[in-house]
Amino acid sequence: MLYNVAYKVHHSRMSSIVDVQQMMLQRLEHECASLQPLRAEMDKLSSSYNRYVDLKAEIDSRGKRIQRLMAVLGEECLDTMAKGEAVMGETNLQGDPRDLRVELPLWRGIKEYLLIAGEGKVADVQEFLGAMNFEKVGRQAIESALRSHEGIFRVVKRGRDKYISLKKRTT
Repeated sequence: MLYNVAYKVHHSRMSSIVDVQQMMLQRLEHECASLQPLRAEMDKLSSSYNRYVDLKAEIDSRGKRIQRLMAVLGEECLDTMAKGEAVMGETNLQGDPRDLRVELPLWRGIKEYLLIAGEGKVADVQEFLGAMNFEKVGRQAIESALRSHEGIFRVVKRGRDKYISLKKRTT
């Protein structure tokens, strides 16, 4: 008898299948109706969002270029040059020049030189890197970096000198 009473109380509090089905349909209508204003708002924001994504990519690209330039120039050069507020603020955000220099592969340093100079002799690159206090950058190391990255560098021999440039102008 106790079981029968508990069963009847339990079932009287439970919603019927039809009630649950009806509530689910109402919820479905509500969810579908609430999507329309969200989609409308998303459409309004899409151009701003896409602009944001483009700007973020540009900032990331320029940040990497700043890091490479800082690495090539080195700590000594950055300390002695007259820096404006914008340069000081950005270089502080980009990292320590010593760490950046350690992480910079030689071929990247050569590439940064050629992005500015356009073309130069191997001896010019060696002289520049020496002036920037790169440690132990000999002609053989430069030649090896050029051979290892032939897809990036163009090497042309004119007389006794080897001239190097970039195959395509990239950043």
